Amino acid sequence: SFRLLSGIEVDVLKKGLDFEDDLLAQLEVVVASLHVAGSDEKDNTARLIKAAENPHVNMLGHLSGRLLLERAPQKLNQQAVIDACAETGTWIELNANPYRLDLDWRHWQYAKSKGVKCVINCDAHRAEHAAFFRIGTAIARKGWLSKEDVINTLPLAKLRKELEKKRA
Repeated sequence: SFRLLSGIEVDVLKKGLDFEDDLLAQLEVVVASLHVAGSDEKDNTARLIKAAENPHVNMLGHLSGRLLLERAPQKLNQQAVIDACAETGTWIELNANPYRLDLDWRHWQYAKSKGVKCVINCDAHRAEHAAFFRIGTAIARKGWLSKEDVINTLPLAKLRKELEKKRA
């Protein structure tokens, strides 16, 4: 069977998230991503940590914001963000698009050691992009992740329990 979850990707702005908590509370999945990063590492890091602390945010998306061969990663203390995700139960996206491959596999080893869970996302903008899941699986394995570390390998009932943990 197939079950579609209600969700949104919100932008992490300097003033906070671009949607109010009362709207986010109505959704099952909330992904927070830094789309317009500043050049300041401390500011970028603080914004993502604040997003991870929001009880409605389940996951941080494309953490470094990099586009391979096009855009360098944003300045960010990834270890501090991973630590915040560990403290708050926030997941991190593994963006399997071959132009992103974000979070880098080396950071997944640290994230796993802290108990941070991964969500493999193919970042599909076309149907054929669904094949990127294979790339994401390879990156996860390279980062020492196992099935137990990847949220979207869970059966629906367990996934729903994981989604509710942070909001409890």
